[in-house]
Amino acid sequence: MDTEPYYQSWTKKNGNLPQSLPAKYKTESEKSDEEKLLKDLSKIFAAGRRRIILIATVALVVTGAIAYKLKDQPKSYEGRFVLLVEPVTTSENKLVSLLSQTVGEQNRLTIEDFTLDYETQIRVLRSPKLMVPIIEKIQEKYRGVDYDTLMEQLTIERPMKEKSGTRLLSVSYKDKNPEKVQFVLDKLAEAYLKYSLKDRQTKLRQGIEFIQAQLPEREQRVNMLQEQLQKLRQQSNLIEPGKVSQTLTEHALALEKKRVDIQAELAQSRVNYTTHKKLFDEGNIEALLSEDEAAYTRLLLQIHDLNTEIAEKSARWGEKHPSLIALREKQQDLVKLSRKEAETILEKAAGKIQELEASNQIIMQAENNIRKQMKEFPAVARRYAELNSELEVATDALNKLLTKLDALRIDSAQQELPWELITPPEIPRDKDGNPQAAPVNKKNYILGAVLGLVLGIGSAVVVEIFNNVFHSPEDVEEETKLPVLGIVPFAKEAKSFSKNSGKLARIPIIANLSKQAGKYLVISKNAKPQGYISSPLLEAFRSLYTNIRLLSPDKPIQSLIIGSATPGDGKSTVAVYLAQTAAAIGQRVLLVDADLRRPKIHKKLGLPNVRGLSEVISSDIGLNEVIQRSPSQENLFVLTAGSIPPDPIKELSSEKMRHLMEQFQAFFDLVIYDTPPVVGLADANLLAAYTDGLVMVIGLEKTDRFMAIKALDGLNIAGAAVLGVVANGVKGYKTKVYKAYQRI
Repeated sequence: MDTEPYYQSWTKKNGNLPQSLPAKYKTESEKSDEEKLLKDLSKIFAAGRRRIILIATVALVVTGAIAYKLKDQPKSYEGRFVLLVEPVTTSENKLVSLLSQTVGEQNRLTIEDFTLDYETQIRVLRSPKLMVPIIEKIQEKYRGVDYDTLMEQLTIERPMKEKSGTRLLSVSYKDKNPEKVQFVLDKLAEAYLKYSLKDRQTKLRQGIEFIQAQLPEREQRVNMLQEQLQKLRQQSNLIEPGKVSQTLTEHALALEKKRVDIQAELAQSRVNYTTHKKLFDEGNIEALLSEDEAAYTRLLLQIHDLNTEIAEKSARWGEKHPSLIALREKQQDLVKLSRKEAETILEKAAGKIQELEASNQIIMQAENNIRKQMKEFPAVARRYAELNSELEVATDALNKLLTKLDALRIDSAQQELPWELITPPEIPRDKDGNPQAAPVNKKNYILGAVLGLVLGIGSAVVVEIFNNVFHSPEDVEEETKLPVLGIVPFAKEAKSFSKNSGKLARIPIIANLSKQAGKYLVISKNAKPQGYISSPLLEAFRSLYTNIRLLSPDKPIQSLIIGSATPGDGKSTVAVYLAQTAAAIGQRVLLVDADLRRPKIHKKLGLPNVRGLSEVISSDIGLNEVIQRSPSQENLFVLTAGSIPPDPIKELSSEKMRHLMEQFQAFFDLVIYDTPPVVGLADANLLAAYTDGLVMVIGLEKTDRFMAIKALDGLNIAGAAVLGVVANGVKGYKTKVYKAYQRI
């Protein structure tokens, strides 16, 4: 409904006419956000201009009432006192700063190093926890004081300098009783000074208690870390962890070298043992003994000499010689001895091998232990470093807490001074010593004016909401999505025309090039011709007629209905003026009063209404007998409504009415029908379906938007073509170029 126009396709009878209006009236043109914003603002300003009197009236009344009430208020007295509240700090900021400070930055902090949170402090001073005890003391003398009333009359603020605030708090109290003001201020000053000292002592004491509560835990952690570090040193045999890695590496290399040497010696010993064993098994004892010639030289010489002697004597005496037998026995003894020595050599070789194997095993085990230590040392070293680091942090934190504990104890002893009362509680007094009433705050007048303006605007908004009418041609075009064919200005002659019959102001006509030159459109019988006169009203209807013709330049519109949503929108007046304008241009115009319920055309034109449309439909009377010709304009013909029938719908929906409408279009260049309002009545819907279209008249500041939309919806359902709308009764409307072309 917001984007589609209320225009419908033309009827079958006029199928050659255009099928639609210009595209700009079909859908709302795309607009940027800025354009929409400007449009909305223009609507707001337009509404403000329309309701400026209402806004001004409400604003003046409200502002005046507030000003009168403020001026008529009883006198009140205001007193104040001023506190110097710095140097002071909140315990939270101080404690956090103390706990986060490093040892090397500063060993002691003073309260002056911190800034007071004034907003929070003011909230605390106004809190029920602090105010209730004060109120109880005040109630001993003034029972009517409670927390809410005290807060309404109590003001606590921080005086400001040009760029920053002062270190002061100003406390003021206002009441109608000056003695009560002085009493309340005295109690407040006393309570605030006590609070400042108590708060400071309490906060510092809380800081000391907090640190003292932390000390046992910190000390326990330091002791625990020291024990863990000592245990790790003992288990890992750590004295200087930085040199352990180098020592382990050197020890591992030495063991590896020793293991290689032993393994080489073991291999050689095994080779020697194998050689000796082989010689022993072969019985080559001498060769075995010769392996250690230095140890067995004498035995070898004895064997050699004995063998030589046996050989010589055996050749000389024979084997059975006693000397040879003795030598053989001696030889056997030497053989046994040499064999025994050979066994000893083998035993020594085997023992050496066993000894070397044992040494090799021991060295390999030692080497494995060293390598295991080297593998495990990084984890041990890391754990040692972690414990050592944690111990340093814990020790440092413990030292800081001890340092800050000393600082807080010193501050607690040195900074126990309350806030300073630099201006005592007092009420301003005149030169005679009498209390001076507090002046009315000018801000209250400003607020009253603002409130009055807001209420005025609110009243205007409410009126705009309930007065849901069209205010401008732009509103009409935007709401209906239809072209505004004409803008009829509000004119006295039109108003006179709508109220009087036979005494109407004349409307000068447009001279025809042939017959109409020098003639005038005169509605009143007593009107006299005058020179060419133009007016905004006349130009408006000329423009309306031109726009209607341009809707279909190829096939001119021959019949149309002038309708409206509700009574009083000016449709009959527009119909008469439009008919006169078209006739003045040279068109044969028939103005039909199709309002068979409340006909008006005959009254507006001062014509008799004895017989008319109703008689033509219901009887066989001829058209020439009922159609009247304008006495002052030969091209204008009028068919009045005639008598009011019992059932107008039956008359208008009859076949004869359709036949008459076809006859009208055949005889005249333009037929204009004036019908009853569209909303609630079907007359206009019936006739519109058999004409070229309907022109909707919307009275500005009269026609309800809802009723207009409802009327267009009804026409849409009936299949009627709505050509456009006429904005009627536009006050102050005049085209910009009009004056330049006005002729008198």
